[in-house]
Amino acid sequence: MIQRVRVFLAWGLAVVLSSGVDVWAEGIRAELKKKLPGQRKTQRDKLGLLVATMLHVRSANLVELASGLPRPTDRTDMRYQWISRFLANDLVSCDTVMEPFSREVLARVAQDGHPVTVIMDQTKASDRHQILMLGVRWGERALPVAWRVEETEGAIGFATQKTLLDAAAPWLPPDTKVILMGDRFYGTPDLIGWCKSRGWDYRLRLKGNLTAYLGRKKVTMASLALSEDRYF
Repeated sequence: MIQRVRVFLAWGLAVVLSSGVDVWAEGIRAELKKKLPGQRKTQRDKLGLLVATMLHVRSANLVELASGLPRPTDRTDMRYQWISRFLANDLVSCDTVMEPFSREVLARVAQDGHPVTVIMDQTKASDRHQILMLGVRWGERALPVAWRVEETEGAIGFATQKTLLDAAAPWLPPDTKVILMGDRFYGTPDLIGWCKSRGWDYRLRLKGNLTAYLGRKKVTMASLALSEDRYF
């Protein structure tokens, strides 16, 4: 008897959670339709359902997503295949989907007239993949704006950094002052040159062994950091 009660309770909880995901998915689809009126309905329906499921399970792990996906099948492997096929669809462009949302966030951040702080960071997605993320500072948080995924074990190079920045820079309101912040992977002449060509300020951490010329004297960043001067 107790076992039956447990089964019915588990089934009832699953129904409630599934209906909650459906409600979220409907709201996400409505927002996508408003911001992306030209998006195909099938793509919008699948994307809305997948995003709602991710909010529910609070994970980007495909197995966990498959277990929480409210699809008319009891087989987790079939739901997993559904997710994999959708993610492999080249017609789904992350930049296209993110652009209207990112433009709105960037406009809100810039409306007070202060410089907009853009943060570039890299995080590990799996044993083989790294994510290069571009976010905007919102209070004490960084809201994702755009990203790129590469199959690499080390730092993602400037070529990918440039494609990411080139894609997101036009989303900023005109004449916006921008400060790019980044860790020591990004303190390179190429990236600094890109910022200067765009009129962006930058705060990029430099490697200690990076060399520069102070007048005619060749110095390292480590030696400059130990000096009492703050600007060079």
